[in-house]
Amino acid sequence: MDQIGQLIGLGAIAGVIPIYLGIGLALLIATSINRSLEGYLTGIATGVLVYLFFDLMHEAVEQTGATDLLSWVAFLGSLLVGYVGLVIIEQQQQGRNRTEPAKLFLPYMIALGMGLHNLGEGLAIGAAYMQGEWVLGGLLIMGFALHNGTEGFAIIGSAGKSKPGLKDILLMGLLAGLPTCLGTLISGFAVSPYFTIIFFALAAGSLLYVILSLTTIFYTASRRVQCSWGVFTGISLMFITAMILQIVSGIRT
Repeated sequence: MDQIGQLIGLGAIAGVIPIYLGIGLALLIATSINRSLEGYLTGIATGVLVYLFFDLMHEAVEQTGATDLLSWVAFLGSLLVGYVGLVIIEQQQQGRNRTEPAKLFLPYMIALGMGLHNLGEGLAIGAAYMQGEWVLGGLLIMGFALHNGTEGFAIIGSAGKSKPGLKDILLMGLLAGLPTCLGTLISGFAVSPYFTIIFFALAAGSLLYVILSLTTIFYTASRRVQCSWGVFTGISLMFITAMILQIVSGIRT
């Protein structure tokens, strides 16, 4: 029981707490900045997601094999469900509620995609812990916490003018951060590479859906330059935190 509690605690430190801190900071910035800068904040959200999408695609492809057809099915099938599946769900939802579509659908989908991504991070932290590699585990927690803190901007930035209530913030934070704890627990068992492929590809597909949706909604003629600067800022934030971790530890996230 002590070991389970420690694994959950490590996941919370790396995933849940930084997500909520990032959401809180993003809310503070969103309420204090000029309305004209909303496109910039949304651009930051998009940039963070673009970085995570390519990171997830790389991780998923690394697990596949050219002669392993089952890994092909796991990758392409999960990507299909994560991307096309969300498009179908969105259309069905709009069909049921034509007058007022769910305003926070995108932030929840971002939280879901990040949760699937953070499950993979939890697997890495838990594996290091179970093997007794305390230094490696601590460095992984530090690096993932930095990244997860910036992910809060993606959740809030995608909400646009919609103001999430306390209940929504709590739910989105749990959806994005709690899978880190689940990953640390699962890592105590033998994890199949197909399991890893499925979760990374699902997360990549859901983030691709959100990226394209954000671009369609916010990347307008009047906001194009502003959004572009935001996208660059979001990618830069993720890149710099990854490089800081690599400089300190030699570990690439």
